[in-house]
Amino acid sequence: MGSVLLSTLISSAKFLAAMIPVFAVGVIVAEFLVALGWIHRIAWITRPLTAFGHLKQECGASFLTAFLSPAAGNGMLVRYHEAGRIDSRELLIAAIVNTFPGIVMHWRTMLPMAIPLIGGWGLVYYGFLVLVGFIKTMLALLMGRFLLEPGDPAVSEIQSGKGDARRLSWQLVVDSAAKSRKIIIRTIRTSVPVTVVMFLLIHAGALDRLNHWLALMTTWMPLSPDALSIVATRLGSNIGAFTVAGNLLYAGRITGRDGVLALLIGNLMASGINLRYLVPYYFGIFGSGVGVRVLTISTGLRVVIMLGLIAILFKIWT
Repeated sequence: MGSVLLSTLISSAKFLAAMIPVFAVGVIVAEFLVALGWIHRIAWITRPLTAFGHLKQECGASFLTAFLSPAAGNGMLVRYHEAGRIDSRELLIAAIVNTFPGIVMHWRTMLPMAIPLIGGWGLVYYGFLVLVGFIKTMLALLMGRFLLEPGDPAVSEIQSGKGDARRLSWQLVVDSAAKSRKIIIRTIRTSVPVTVVMFLLIHAGALDRLNHWLALMTTWMPLSPDALSIVATRLGSNIGAFTVAGNLLYAGRITGRDGVLALLIGNLMASGINLRYLVPYYFGIFGSGVGVRVLTISTGLRVVIMLGLIAILFKIWT
């Protein structure tokens, strides 16, 4: 029991040390950009996106930031919501839209592993994941188009560059940090206990049992035994799945299409296991209320779209 608690504390500390500082920077940057009145200056980049989804310009700035850091981008959304610049529905929709940059930027860790092991099929697999994320984003924007009002006058001061715009200075950074203090502290109070509970479950073996149950489900799938081994391996390790797929491809025991399908199915089935990181991440940033809604809708959309894609590929490729 002592080793479980120690492992839980170490894992929780590492996760929080990686997430909290980036989130805090995102919140402070959001406050800083608003104070400078710079939102309108970068709005043109994402204007087609925000205009279609009836989102405010702040959401576009957050979307761009999410390509560098999803936590920072979402931190900006929370700060804008706290400041009354976006409402709860807009916060929810924009948070789902912000998942797309993270998917796109997976190439930094995925492709250097996938391409050497499975060649061009790694690009195909990555492309399908980006496609799923793109469709999910477009559905979220469509939700915004129907649920949100266009041309909200609340952004008129930002669009005109007036209001609270000030000159760049160190004092402005200090003021932005001071205004962001409350939300950062609240986020830490929420994320710490949730993170500890999730990692306690992990190190107590709860998710290992879930992993074993999911691996047993692979026997029901219309794949060859070799392809099923990729699915089962993917539940435990992304690198392991690429390695197994690469060896099977090299030996001629599966086709590239079989490998991609197995990787997609493994990715889909790993959605439940990924909650170990997603729950503390979303709960910590958005709180339990909005966090549950963002996680549920985002994951639900992704699962439905992925199932549809896999069904289409099965029909076309098999």
